[in-house]
Formats: sequence, C-alpha cells, structure tokens
Amino acid sequence: MFGYRPDGHPIPEYVDPIVKFTPYIMTTRNDAQNFVTYPLEYKPLADYIREHRDAEEPISFMTILIAAYVRAVRKHPVLNRFVVGKHLYEHSDITVSYIVLREMPDGRYDEAAIKMHFSPDDTLNTVAKKINEQVRLAREPGNENGAVKIANTFLKIPLLPGLVVWILKAMDKFGLLPKSLIEVSPFHCSLFVTNMMSINMPVIYHHLYNFGTCSLFASLGRPERVVTANKEGKASRQLTIPMSVVSDERVCGGAEYAQAMYAALKYMMNPAALETLDD
Repeated sequence: MFGYRPDGHPIPEYVDPIVKFTPYIMTTRNDAQNFVTYPLEYKPLADYIREHRDAEEPISFMTILIAAYVRAVRKHPVLNRFVVGKHLYEHSDITVSYIVLREMPDGRYDEAAIKMHFSPDDTLNTVAKKINEQVRLAREPGNENGAVKIANTFLKIPLLPGLVVWILKAMDKFGLLPKSLIEVSPFHCSLFVTNMMSINMPVIYHHLYNFGTCSLFASLGRPERVVTANKEGKASRQLTIPMSVVSDERVCGGAEYAQAMYAALKYMMNPAALETLDD
C-alpha cells in the first residue's frame, strides 16, 4: 500500500521520466512485450557441462542460464525490476520460476511450478545446489506444491475461480497481497524460464503474464545448425542453442537493458567466471 509491497520496494535512485511515464501508455505487460533471440554457441557450454558431470552438484544448460542471470542482476539491478499499478519497483530478492516435468505412475506427465530464491552473491555451484534440490523435491511422488493446492481448492466451487482471481489482482495492484500468497505464486518472480530442449522442442517466445511481477521470460530451444561467417570471412556451419527472451520494456531504457543482457550473455558463454565472485 502507498508504494510498498511485501516482495519489492520503490526504486530510490533517479529514473528517467520517460521510463516512469511509459506504464501510463502501456498499461499491461502484453502491451510492452519485446521479443528477441540470442543464438548461443553449443560446444563451449556442452564441454563445460561434460567436464563437470561428476561434480557434487551437476550442471545443466538451465543452471548456467539462471546463474548468468543472477550474476547479471548483481551488476545490473535493472534486470530485477517490475511494474505493478503503473509504478516501478525492484524485487526484494532474486526469484526464478521454473516448470518441472514429473512422470506419473500411469505414464502421463504432470507439470509442477517451482520457485527459487537467489542472492546476488550466489556462485554457479550455489545456484546448481538450489535448483537440484528444488527439482528433486518437486519430483517426489505425491508432492503437490502450494500453487497447485490453491488452484485445486478454488476449482471445486463453481464461479469462485473468476471472483478469486479478480480479488487477487486488485489486492496485488495496491500491494495488499499477503506475502504467503506471493510465495506460492510462480507468477511473482524476477525471471520465468522454460527448457524446451528437455522435450526436444524448438525455442518458444512465451508471453509475459499480466498477473504477478515477472518482467522476463526466457526459453532454451533444441540445438540448431546455422551458417555463420568465421574470422576469415568464410561460411561455416555451427551448432547453436537458440535462447529467446521476452521482456517488459517499461522497466528501463533500451541502452540499460542492452548492457545488462550483454553481461548475462557474456557469463553464459564463460561459465567458469560464475564459479567465483572475483570478476
């Protein structure tokens, strides 16, 4: 209420008036979505993952993506901003939502949304440990997370889901949504990621949700072979991982966003730099 929320705080430093005014023009995240693809070179990432396959905490492509984002936020907090009710906020911590596939006893697959909290000082190993633990818990038989429990409860009563969602959106707009509900909501996060590689699907441009606080949605697609020019200017075929990012352009200026994303991509292509904070 009055600019304060359980999951974020108003930005104390100077913000460009144009950036602050943009939410009045584009009132929803759907209005303000930007779509971009970043082709990542496959071999350096695959080699790093292979070298660490026997480590105490296994590394995956998704682990590197999330760790690179966490490190980029440490240097560029603009990647951790969000807009609610036309006001600009910064998340109190770094939260990442992720969909985990679970194989059910009858052979079908179920989806579980997990939400992980990170610190700007987390290293690659710390990120891997948190992710692996949450994925393990989500895949335990009979485990049902908070978001699923709440949805199942409301769906049992006719007409109630629509009313509840309307009330929750109104409360969220004015910062009145309880912290306990924010914690179980996968839509209240810094970054939402999906790994299309794991199901052998191409990269997807996933829309941003108008409910919640997520300003970035990243997706990794199955590897693709592309033709590029090498240092000698000759055409060569290269295996790449397409990564798409859908962003809310209202959180910062284009130059700031480009600088922050460049930092994230630099870390992704050099995972060893994420092992320590000496950079």
